[in-house]
Amino acid sequence: MKPFTKLLALHLALLFSLPLVVVAGERATMPEAQELVARAISLYDEGGEEKAFATFENGTDGFIDHDLYIFVFGPERTIVAHGGDAALVGTPAATLVDVDGVPFGNLFMDTATETGRWVDYKWRDPVTDEVYPKSSWVVLHKGHVFGAGVYKP
Repeated sequence: MKPFTKLLALHLALLFSLPLVVVAGERATMPEAQELVARAISLYDEGGEEKAFATFENGTDGFIDHDLYIFVFGPERTIVAHGGDAALVGTPAATLVDVDGVPFGNLFMDTATETGRWVDYKWRDPVTDEVYPKSSWVVLHKGHVFGAGVYKP
């Protein structure tokens, strides 16, 4: 390959990779998801269900930040709060299956522990509106499953 062609290829590679770096820099991290769930549980305990769920859904106090938001499933195995899409409130866990057939709603409900665990699946990214691999930190607390996830495009 000629030196000019190599240089052009390098510049094009850098140019086209730049937006990915910027987007990746705005992505939530796994520790941020875990911290957000811990904060959500604290707000639930201190302020009560009604206040907490309203806060999660309207994103005040930092409960919605770029691609990071809180979701909560109730004891009846339905979504009771969702910061990414409030229209999902009332959705049964059993109906949440990703594009690969992973029943992640049931996985949240059946495998969440009081100490927390990660669940992998695919979901629509609210920033790009595309489906990406996602891993959500889910914690069982007082009959509810609190979660927040990170996208891994």
